Amino acid sequence: MIAQLNSHPDNTSVTRGALLHNYSATPHNQIRIVETFAVDKASPVENRFCTEIVADALKIASTGQRVLIVQLLKGGIRQGHDRVVNLAQNLDWIRCNLIRNISIADLNDLELHNFQQLWKHVCSVARMSEYSLLILDDLSLSIELGLISIESATNFLTTLPENLDVILAGTNPHPAILELAA
Repeated sequence: MIAQLNSHPDNTSVTRGALLHNYSATPHNQIRIVETFAVDKASPVENRFCTEIVADALKIASTGQRVLIVQLLKGGIRQGHDRVVNLAQNLDWIRCNLIRNISIADLNDLELHNFQQLWKHVCSVARMSEYSLLILDDLSLSIELGLISIESATNFLTTLPENLDVILAGTNPHPAILELAA
């Protein structure tokens, strides 16, 4: 399921359609919600980051627009907000500085600190207007796990610079985020 939220105060709407294939920057920001599902619904992995999102992000970056992909709940070796991976010209990627992926809210103090640093970094980068597109994976699950407050998430989404578009990827979009499109 894909929903697009045009968050310009004079023109708010939700549409459903193709992933990012028809993406184009607009003079005001847009928030698109893309639900991603496991290939096998019986699989214990609830969410798999959609390869189409990454492929389309590469296409967008190839037009000269700067794109940032942030996977909030994914960890990995030598990851973190201070270790941005440049996947291609104009395409950066960040994961949390964890040695594991987060699936339940059982983080120790260091892991929680690293997650909070990543969220703080995402909020800061968004305000600096360094990127044209931010692809944010698992925001709703981060809210569900209690790692990001719904107030913080909605404040972030409603105060974006006009030149930044956001794609929210993941499962089960939080009702308050969907409500922004109403």
